Amino acid sequence: MNPNALAADRLRRARRAKGLASAAEAARAYGWNLNTYASNENGNASFSFRKAEDYARAFGVRAEWLYAGKGAMKARRQGLPVLGKVAAGAEALFDDDYEMGAAADWLDPMVPEDGIVLTVDGESMMPRFRHGERLIFGRRHDDPSPLIGHEVMARLADGRKVVKILRRGAAPGLWTLESINTRYEPIEDVELLWVLPFEGLRV
Repeated sequence: MNPNALAADRLRRARRAKGLASAAEAARAYGWNLNTYASNENGNASFSFRKAEDYARAFGVRAEWLYAGKGAMKARRQGLPVLGKVAAGAEALFDDDYEMGAAADWLDPMVPEDGIVLTVDGESMMPRFRHGERLIFGRRHDDPSPLIGHEVMARLADGRKVVKILRRGAAPGLWTLESINTRYEPIEDVELLWVLPFEGLRV
């Protein structure tokens, strides 16, 4: 069997293990182009390692396994620092306060040092995230600039903690936070204390 077919087979296995019945359902759930994803899954088109990382984050598998068949399908579980929930409201509030680095003693290989895990509660983050999924966030950035255009958990100067897409604001030092669900209006031109980058989904 050629490498494309083997990678496509692993991609189908990962999608099914995630509980998604078809390529179309996966594309809808994660906002992917259906033709591109279906071509990757049926072996008609190869996918890059970077694309494998995207698929792996979504399906909760290891990118190295998905791309090249190296190692186990999923990383070994050693602990899970679930510290709060992404609420169903428009602001996607983070429930629990905590000290940065509180998760450092956890040894889950999928969670980065100083990372945290939040559980989706509700459907305000659809179609990107589903109810009950666990979101991994990485190391704190006091300067949000490197994460522009990415999904982040942001701590606003007024105390709110929200999960949004980070954009530049209208003036230096201000930021706009867009909802993943476009039914919700963005939070515009706010000051941020810090942001955490979204690292992937934990299954």
